[in-house]
Amino acid sequence: MNTTTTITQHISHSATGEATSQSEHLGTGQPPPSTPKPATQKGKSNGRPGVLGRKQRNRKPKIRKDEDSGSQRFEQNVPDFPKSNTSANTDVGNVSTTVIPTPVNRTMPMLMSNRDLPGPLSMNRLDDFGAVHRLDDINAYLTEYSNTLFGRGVIMTKVVPRRSIACGRSALWVWMGGAFPDAIDIISASHFRSMAYGRPIKTYDRNVPEGQMSSIAGLKVTSPTRTACDIALMSPATIPDKRRAELTCAIVQEYHIDPAVCLEILEKNHFWPNVPQARQFFKAVQYCF
Repeated sequence: MNTTTTITQHISHSATGEATSQSEHLGTGQPPPSTPKPATQKGKSNGRPGVLGRKQRNRKPKIRKDEDSGSQRFEQNVPDFPKSNTSANTDVGNVSTTVIPTPVNRTMPMLMSNRDLPGPLSMNRLDDFGAVHRLDDINAYLTEYSNTLFGRGVIMTKVVPRRSIACGRSALWVWMGGAFPDAIDIISASHFRSMAYGRPIKTYDRNVPEGQMSSIAGLKVTSPTRTACDIALMSPATIPDKRRAELTCAIVQEYHIDPAVCLEILEKNHFWPNVPQARQFFKAVQYCF
């Protein structure tokens, strides 16, 4: 009897168009007829919020008209990268990237030993390749530094004793380069019995005025003119006559030395050993330079 009454009441409401009470729709899962419909967006969804859908990935570039000229131009979808003041910029397509240069390692010392290399055979390999020049079985110097006057001065600074002046063959190598000398010639009042990188130290007790001395990278070395005089004074037992003449002519020609100046130096120091042979040499070549 109750069931029939409920159905009849529902039919009567729907037939008459009267609004039903809110209590009649509780628990049914449907909103009351009087509830306004939610606002819906026009068109279809492009995908999940925050994720590019298939249509967004394949969309065409937008076309926008310029307000002034009325022409059409495309808007490129280019990401914005932070600008950097360092290194160079490389254009890859329509994206600007930054290339950071590889830092150059300048920590390699001019003079090195086997302790600076991975193993004892590394020194032999570098010497065969010409990257280093060996001083003895343990030490060597880099070839690239010996190609400059400043580099040779730094290398010789580490070889000669302190408070001494490089002269003779040592000074000749600093000014001219070439093969490293077999002996270290210095001007000093002291005598050294020890070896310097496997080479004996030959000392000369001679006066060197300020005008006959130079400084290269902190190294005190005789000037090219004084060095030419010292080489010409070498005995045949130290340097053969032919080789001595070739070395003296090379430095005279390289630094445009006047042989007359060398003759004046020899005249003021006539008590030095082997002055007659040096004077004879400069007299013979003074008209050639």
